[in-house]
Amino acid sequence: MSRTRVAVLSTAFAVVAAGVFGLGFLRGAAEASAAPAPPPLSSEYPGGAPIDAARIQTGRLTFERMPAEVSGALELHSAEIVKQAEVLATKQARITGTCAPGSAIRVVGQDGTVVCQRFPRGVVSVSSLAGLPRVSTTATTQLSVPGGVGRYQSAGEDDFLVVPVDLPDGAVVTGFSFVFWDSDARIDGAAYLYRSDDTAMAALVTKEAADEVRVVSTQDVAAQKVDNAAFAYFVYMQLSAAAGPRLVPIAASVAYKLP
Repeated sequence: MSRTRVAVLSTAFAVVAAGVFGLGFLRGAAEASAAPAPPPLSSEYPGGAPIDAARIQTGRLTFERMPAEVSGALELHSAEIVKQAEVLATKQARITGTCAPGSAIRVVGQDGTVVCQRFPRGVVSVSSLAGLPRVSTTATTQLSVPGGVGRYQSAGEDDFLVVPVDLPDGAVVTGFSFVFWDSDARIDGAAYLYRSDDTAMAALVTKEAADEVRVVSTQDVAAQKVDNAAFAYFVYMQLSAAAGPRLVPIAASVAYKLP
């Protein structure tokens, strides 16, 4: 083969190769510009950059790496969640009544008033820390003992702590309990459940001495039916200046049932 023919063939081969390479380069460039590669992962965010909190709160997120069907369904679902939350907030805003802790709202009237769920039984507790002496000159002091916190008499004539009790109207009182610390062997404590017409509904007395918190209870209750329209209800806890911190009323509870 002559040198001239070899040169011509070499030149033609070079032109073809250059054309193929050029087409491949142009195609790769076009694909790169049409679908940019995702940003490289970093050690700080191995799973990619975090989603903006503002986009989460609006309920509308952009899903760039999911099929259109999936992202569309999620967009619709998130928008529905936001809509339902707004509707619920509007309904709750018109409620004006409240129920006791642990009592669910059963019915909401057109004016926003509520009817509360009523449990057949319950217990109302009061703390001696909320009590006031019957005599204003009586001095009392808060004290922490192993197992409880109460109040004892530090000065004055022997007195009682008086604590109001909020009982459900129409309830029937079924029991009365008293929690106390009594380490004085000479003086016993006591607790009484009274109605505002000076009716003693229940009485409890402590016995003996012990360096521990104790509880006494009774189911012997008089005038059991609660009538809040006519009466108020109180717990009286006995104090003693002589016993001082050795006699510490802590709490009392009233058990009831609903008719």
